[in-house]
Amino acid sequence: MRVIFDNEIFLIQKYGGATRYFYELIRRLPANDIAVLLYMGKFINEYGLENHSNDFAVFNGRKIRYVPKTKLISRIIQKPLFEKFAAKQDFDLLHQTYFNDINIPKQFKRVITIHDFTHEKLGENFSGLDKTVEQKKKAIEKSDGIICVSESTKNDLMSMYDTAGKKIKVVYHGNSLRYEDPGKPIIERPYLLYVGDRRAYKNFGIMTELFSLNRNLADNFALVCCGGGPFTKQEKEKINSLGLGDNFIHTEAFDVKIANLYRYASAFIFTSKYEGFGIPMIEAMYNRCPVVASDVSSLPEVGADAALYFNPDSAEDLNNKLTSLLSDKELRARLVAKGIEREKFFSWDKCAAETKSFYTDVLGS
Repeated sequence: MRVIFDNEIFLIQKYGGATRYFYELIRRLPANDIAVLLYMGKFINEYGLENHSNDFAVFNGRKIRYVPKTKLISRIIQKPLFEKFAAKQDFDLLHQTYFNDINIPKQFKRVITIHDFTHEKLGENFSGLDKTVEQKKKAIEKSDGIICVSESTKNDLMSMYDTAGKKIKVVYHGNSLRYEDPGKPIIERPYLLYVGDRRAYKNFGIMTELFSLNRNLADNFALVCCGGGPFTKQEKEKINSLGLGDNFIHTEAFDVKIANLYRYASAFIFTSKYEGFGIPMIEAMYNRCPVVASDVSSLPEVGADAALYFNPDSAEDLNNKLTSLLSDKELRARLVAKGIEREKFFSWDKCAAETKSFYTDVLGS
């Protein structure tokens, strides 16, 4: 079986859940007896998939410096280059990494992965120039098989689109931060941990509400925000206006350093109002960090009974759940133990094996 991958996601994301998924999947497929044809083109991604190029049947790619505000033009320019490359290759199946309308004059099957329906559900948070919804709709229509990263995402797909005649399979993500010894604490004071983007539906504003509501929390804990870029001017103004300037710490960290932050945090708080999967939950669980998460979309599916859940519209509910966790050692120990077991359910090796099985199913149809 010969499977070709396009370059789109690798020129969109330096880091992120979608590129982490394709990095972990693609590098495992050769061990599952799949000949991988990977066109990364001119890419900005930092995970290092190019370092595995000797394992692929065909590889084409060159890393370039990231230039802000060039993603859209890069997608437009590089699409025909991939199509020209693919037209010369012998392959059975195209697994698209995003939603460009790829046209190749060959007979082949087409698979896409749907990570979430953020643009459809929360469109007010995106620019009017963003064409993701239209592009995704066309990609779904042209696909022969659709991988969803959770049952929640599959349910969203089924409710929003006509999927008659499509093969659909839920394939869960895995955890990439499986370090036994992440080193000594990077942050030595007691802290809570927030990971990733802070914009719009990620609901970061509830954290300032939380610290403002519970001054005892502010007296005893910092909030470490990992990733998502430095605090914006508006965020700084809000934080300082509440007298929380010494509590909110921003840092950028990757892999073992993120594992370190999870390992020594008093809790990981996932405030998002919508997630297709939610990789940080299982990263925290492996690293023995108790999880307090929103009770929406896929998060209860991923966390099961190994997390505490709160209403993402209620800082008071978050405060109650977090206070219970921080004051009850038995509850904390129970969540940590359940989290360690829950994380074992998710695996990138399992993801690759199930994806190969799905490819076989699609090609046999």
